[in-house]
Amino acid sequence: MLNFPLNILWMAVAQTLYMIFVSGFLSIIFGLIFGILLFITQKDKIFENKIIYQGLNFLVNITRSIPYIILMIAIIPFTRLIIGTSIGTNAAIVSLTLAAIPFYARICEAALTKVPTGVIEAAQSMGASHPQIITKVLVPEALSGLIQGATLTVISLIGYSAMAGVVGGGGLGELAVDYGYQQFNPAVMLITVLLLIIIVQIVQMFGDYLAKQLKKVRVVVLVAILLFLSCIIGQTLPFMNNQTAVFKVGIVAGPQQVVMQVAAQVAKQQYNLNLKIVTFDDYILPNEALNNGDIEANIFQHVPYLDSQIHARGYQLVPIAKTFIYPMGLYSRKITSLDQLSNEAVIAIPDDPSNEARALLLLEKANLIVLKSGKTITATIYDIAYNPKQLKIITLDAAQLPREFKDADLVALTNDYVKQAGFTLIQALVREGPNSPYANIIVVRKQDQNKTIFKQLIAVMHSPQVVSEVEKLFPNGAAVPAWQ
Repeated sequence: MLNFPLNILWMAVAQTLYMIFVSGFLSIIFGLIFGILLFITQKDKIFENKIIYQGLNFLVNITRSIPYIILMIAIIPFTRLIIGTSIGTNAAIVSLTLAAIPFYARICEAALTKVPTGVIEAAQSMGASHPQIITKVLVPEALSGLIQGATLTVISLIGYSAMAGVVGGGGLGELAVDYGYQQFNPAVMLITVLLLIIIVQIVQMFGDYLAKQLKKVRVVVLVAILLFLSCIIGQTLPFMNNQTAVFKVGIVAGPQQVVMQVAAQVAKQQYNLNLKIVTFDDYILPNEALNNGDIEANIFQHVPYLDSQIHARGYQLVPIAKTFIYPMGLYSRKITSLDQLSNEAVIAIPDDPSNEARALLLLEKANLIVLKSGKTITATIYDIAYNPKQLKIITLDAAQLPREFKDADLVALTNDYVKQAGFTLIQALVREGPNSPYANIIVVRKQDQNKTIFKQLIAVMHSPQVVSEVEKLFPNGAAVPAWQ
């Protein structure tokens, strides 16, 4: 069962195709330019230049060695500089393009080396200029290899696009993670994988066909240019037309997405407020995006985590209201009491900064470990001062924890995932109390905290419809309204 509107699926397909086409078009254009420069500046080539070649060669090697996920985060300031935002589909296109350019450049260089030297020398003997040799000899002679390389590049971009959710870029990859993996819905993951396979097969077949039908390349290039221009025009139209303002709220992928769908309906019906829910697969970027002005609010964290981020990064952010408390607990399918926990037992806890320290404090409360003096909300597994049972504490993605009960003796779960793991709150061997400081909060920029629109957002999150949806997702007191 999909458990989400089909329009979300088709939107994800459209976002994936858009990201792949635009980033593919740009990376092939710039990759071809860099590939040609790499070839013609080599020793004994038509434009030999050792300095240019070594510089380009170094740049391509460095860029290709950076893992895509790290590149995406590292260039956030650059992305904001050129498109005005660090989140969304267009922001993902920037990192996709920069990742693919050196990849295709190296492919182009390899394809051009297969052009017979005699053909190049013949063109030179006839007085052909360097531009003529490039456009009339090198590219035509290597065209089949260049097309095959472009096909490989586009297929690689399809894989890269699956990580676009880190910056709220959308697409099928984000859909699979947010509605499949995070919400334990294998049907969603299966459908998205099948769609990605279909897209890859279509791209591969078209690339193979084009590599054999070189006479049709000009038509394809013309169509690609027209489509690219259409995409650019389509992106500028929203800025040219008067549209209803959209209020962006950042969240982290998981069950909260279902809650925020209800919140968006309430906001529209009661306040004519158009909420756009921006989903992140990361616990750092929602605050970064809010502080930079890319979103108007976020709802994913508790006060201790926000305080630690403000202290570490200097954010000008403030909480304006509490939403719900989702108590964390320690659960097991192997033991029924913490007294039964053996030496060197395996304990799995969340790896995100918001909940790793929270889990460690819960282990300390259970007298299983002792943390270093002064380590509380910023504690990590490296801050354990005393571990008498030599427990093996491992950190995992929060959504992975409910899947680890066969391998772990004890698992720390927030109530987002208790139901999916097959437990209820009362089955926790130890859990946070009702006075837990870890209530989720609505966070905004400090200068915006008194705006009327945020009072409306608070009312939406405290509305009976949202409370009802939360209680349905987290029954039996697994989620407690923190404002009551």
